This record gives sequence, C-alpha cells and structure tokens, in this order.
Amino acid sequence: MTANPSPARPAAPRLSRAARGVAPLFGNTHRAVLAAAVAAGIAAFAVALARGEAARAWQAYLVNLLFFLGIAQGGVVVAAAFYLTQARWAGTAAFRLAEAFSGFLPLGFVLFWGLYFGRTLIFPWVLHPVAQKAAWLNTPFLFARDGAGLLAMTLLSAWLVRVSRSSQARAWAAASSDIEMPPPAIRRLATVLALAFAAVYSLIAFDLVMSLAPAWHSTLFGAYFFAAAFLSAVAAMALTAVILRGRLGPANAFAAPKVLHDLGKLVFAFSVFWIYLLFAQYIVIWYGDIPVETFFIVQRVYYAPWAPLSYAAVILIWVAPFLVLLGARPKRTPVILGAVAAGVLAGIWLERYVLVVPSLSQHAVPFGWIELLITLGFLGGFVLCAIPGLNLAASAARAELAAETH
Repeated sequence: MTANPSPARPAAPRLSRAARGVAPLFGNTHRAVLAAAVAAGIAAFAVALARGEAARAWQAYLVNLLFFLGIAQGGVVVAAAFYLTQARWAGTAAFRLAEAFSGFLPLGFVLFWGLYFGRTLIFPWVLHPVAQKAAWLNTPFLFARDGAGLLAMTLLSAWLVRVSRSSQARAWAAASSDIEMPPPAIRRLATVLALAFAAVYSLIAFDLVMSLAPAWHSTLFGAYFFAAAFLSAVAAMALTAVILRGRLGPANAFAAPKVLHDLGKLVFAFSVFWIYLLFAQYIVIWYGDIPVETFFIVQRVYYAPWAPLSYAAVILIWVAPFLVLLGARPKRTPVILGAVAAGVLAGIWLERYVLVVPSLSQHAVPFGWIELLITLGFLGGFVLCAIPGLNLAASAARAELAAETH
C-alpha cells in the first residue's frame, strides 16, 4: 500500500531577473553618509572624553545602546510572534521586514562590553557599594550575567533568522490560504526565543536602568521595559514599510493598503499596551506612597527639568497614536502612519533617556552636540548593519506582489 501524497505546498516566491536588476536600496553614497555618521559619533565620544565630559558621553552611549538594541531584538521577537500566531497577512515580506534589524545584534553585543570602561561613571554602586545588594550589584557578576544573556539572545536570534529564511519556512509564509502550522523546528525555536526575551530583557532593565538608582525597585519594570522594546520594533517596521513603499514603487507588497493597515493596527495596539503597563506600575507606586519607591517617579513626573520630557514621551508614544490611528483610513495612509511611527520611535528614545539620565544628572538636562552626534553615530551603525536585511525585505516585497499577479 502507498500513502496518499500530501497536497503540494506552493513554492516560496522568487525574485525575477528583472526585479533583481532594480537599483539597490543603498548605493555607495548612502553607505558613505552612514559611515560618516558613525565616524562623527566616534569622534564626538572621543572629544567628550578628552574635554572632561565623560559622564555625558557614557550616558548617551547607554541610552542609545538600550534603544537600538531594543529595536533589533524586538524585531526578531516580532518575527517569532508571527510564527506563533500564524500571521501571514503580508507573506514572506512581513517576516523579512521584522528580521531586517537583526544585523545590529552582534554589534550591540560588542558595544555592551564597552560599558565596562565607563562603569564608574554609569553605575553609582561601583564607587559607593550598597552593602545589602553587594552580592547582586557588583561588576563581575553584572557583566557576566548580562553578557551571557545577550550572547544567548544573539545566538538564538541568528538561529531563528536562519531557519526563517529557509525554503520550508518561506513556502509556509507564502501559503496564506491554508491552515498549516509553521515548521515544527521554528515553532519550538520561536517559543524559546520569546521566553528568553522576557527573561533577558527584564534582567537588562534591572541591571542597566534600575541599578542606576540602587534604592529603587519595581517588580513590573522588566515587563514594561521589554514591552517598549517590542513596540519600538513594531514602529520601526511601520516606518520602514512606508519608506520602502515609496522607494520600490507600486509593484511591492508594502504598497497594499491592507499591509499598512495591519502594521498600523500593531502600532496602535502595542502603544495601548505600553500605556497600560506604565499606568499599572504608576498606580501601585502612587497608592503605596512608599518613599523608596516614589522618589524615582516624583523626580521624573512632577519636577523640572524632567517632567516636560516625561509628558512629551507619553504624548509621542501613546496619545498621538491613539488619537490619530483610531480610524482605519489613517492606518492605510502612508504619510500619517509613517509620521506616527517616527513619533513613537522618538518617544521611546526620549523615554529611555528619561529612565537613564535623571539618575545620574538630577538637576540638569545634559543634551547638546555630544548627545546628538553620539546618537547620530549609533543610527548610522544601526542602518549599516540593517542594510542586508532591508535588501532582503525589499526583494521579498517585490517577489510577493509578482507571485500574486501570476
């Protein structure tokens, strides 16, 4: 007897020779500009150290590391979430888009170790140990556990991206008309990655943000922190989709209003989730009114110069997306969705800044050319690392539409 053959799965869409002939997204000029941005950031960091502004330089370094690492890692977790929820609404293009930023993860892992050289200016407990927390807050143990966690996340992410780009996974993503589950290997890997993300980025939140104010603690802070990283990746995906839509012309998957609509819904939903976690954390601290918990919030929410920045972050991350993206049409409108997504990213950068810097600079906002150029340098490095992934996302978007029209 012979078993009945299973139905043939459609092949993953492949890019036509004509499509491969389209000009690349990033030419030599773009790469030169990005490299110049990186050089400017490195030069600003070095000049700040030489001029006695080392504290500002390391603060900007930490803020940008947390921000860009969150986007890169959050994007891979978004891809894992797509597999776990069988989200095939944009075919392979959505997966390539989510994975596009993963190229920064190895660089981010290396940059994390740079914090060791600025530890005396970043972590107050290095020069003034907290006796009750000395077993946890000490330099060797902090870098060992955080380094191990980030290494595990980098390797897991690289593994998931490699499996996700296999022909079997691409064929599954392209076949949106069936109800088949994703390949078993990627289902297991996506589950492990999602759980590891929650654990490791909670640890990063406790060690690289909360420990800057060693007396403060919040059990919800870890979830709040990694949820913001996830939201930053969703917003980066939406902004990138809008940009690619314009760069690739009408013949690409991101030109479909439905795809933008779905990305807009993700931005809307997770901005609401972010404010939910923020308020859940705030209301417990406010109601308890315990000084060891309230001082962190009071400094940032009730007093200048930090209160205006905190409110600006809330407006950019939640108020604007909630009001603007409430209807269906704004989600489908590229200019509106792109502007809101860019605002969310600016708000999350500002939120990271407000979480980190007031613990180290209580009475002044250290923001000027040092912070701007270091941020520019991180942005240039991030985009350079993302170029291969963005090219794959563009190719998948073109191929997806070509497959639908044939």
